[in-house]
Amino acid sequence: MDYIISGGNSLSGEIAVYGAKNCALALFGASILTDDDVVLHNCSDIVDVVNMLLLLQSMGKKVKRQGDTVTLCGGLTSTCAPQALATLLRGSALILGSTVARYHQIALPLPGGCAIGSRPMDIHLYGLQALGVEVLNAGDMVSCRGTPKGAYYKLRFASVGATENMLCACVMAKGSSTLVNCAVEPEVVALEQMLVQMGAKISGVGSSELQVEGVEKLHGVEFTVIPDRIVAATYLAAAAATLGSVTVTHCRPQHLGAFVNILSKGFDVDCYENTVSLSSRNIPNGYGRVETAPYPLFPTDMQSLLLTLAACSRGQTIVVENLFENRLEHNASELNKMGADITVKNNAATVIGKRLHSSTVAASDLRGGAGLVIAALAADGVSTVGGIEHVNRGYVDLAGSLNKLGADITEKN
Repeated sequence: MDYIISGGNSLSGEIAVYGAKNCALALFGASILTDDDVVLHNCSDIVDVVNMLLLLQSMGKKVKRQGDTVTLCGGLTSTCAPQALATLLRGSALILGSTVARYHQIALPLPGGCAIGSRPMDIHLYGLQALGVEVLNAGDMVSCRGTPKGAYYKLRFASVGATENMLCACVMAKGSSTLVNCAVEPEVVALEQMLVQMGAKISGVGSSELQVEGVEKLHGVEFTVIPDRIVAATYLAAAAATLGSVTVTHCRPQHLGAFVNILSKGFDVDCYENTVSLSSRNIPNGYGRVETAPYPLFPTDMQSLLLTLAACSRGQTIVVENLFENRLEHNASELNKMGADITVKNNAATVIGKRLHSSTVAASDLRGGAGLVIAALAADGVSTVGGIEHVNRGYVDLAGSLNKLGADITEKN
């Protein structure tokens, strides 16, 4: 699928954010820890969410959706994840810890997702080994067997997925566990809060060091998925790139701190309890040097948005990608087709901002695709952005949402 985008329209208006897919996927995975009803509100109807629910259903979990509320109940009838579904999304890895904790075994094909570079599972697997679980990594399949036992484990990197898997493995482990260098992203904190409401014993919620006392059983819960901070950032970036004025509602501004700080260098940004408003003054004179790092520093998932904003500024920006090695190069080359001046060396892009023109470009990953859509909105003329199937993995009708703000985007199959 392609987007045909007529650039040059300044976006304006108000738009609401929906539930974070990265939060929903982790909570879905944690539902394996109980047969009771896990009722989750604010679940967006996007491709990754649908595929994760199909995966859980294929393994025996009962799933019911009513609007944006998803109810999961019952136990698994199989601990072998079907390859056809598991390889559709990276989030399939999030069934690992909970399945081992509850059923003491799993066979999981290596998950799929975006081609943004190496995202090794070693942090997850070493963690399970530290808990006494036997792990066999056979190429494209991981098999785990054994009862998790409390242990000390320091993550070599503050990985979101590994933190979530280790939490789910530890909450029903035999004994006490200490997890060090944990990720503190809002999605991780939401998982910790839900697990506590299910009866888990976790000390240090929201911090990088967690103490977990294993329990024999967890119960059901009713919980609300947090707003998607990356979607909120996308709407703000679209307003900024088109020199518009947009208010983003139903979000949590405190989750957007690093991105808002960058935007504030060139735009008027006002944060309230559940809204962020951005309005334009002049075209920014670049954004300085920005490096991606784990939360609460600048997120890698917003790097593609920043690269686009830098490309259509009027000054110099240096963007350093410290997490995923392939995340800079593809979008830099596509933006250069639109007249951008971006030079990539190793993991750093030097961007000299200038006026963009229309072109035909293609997305190779979810967040990069959103960045290219925004570039086309800011460019002169009519652009074609291909690979929109990647974008659909993380956004609910991005074209329709932006069109409500004054964009001119049509879909072409």
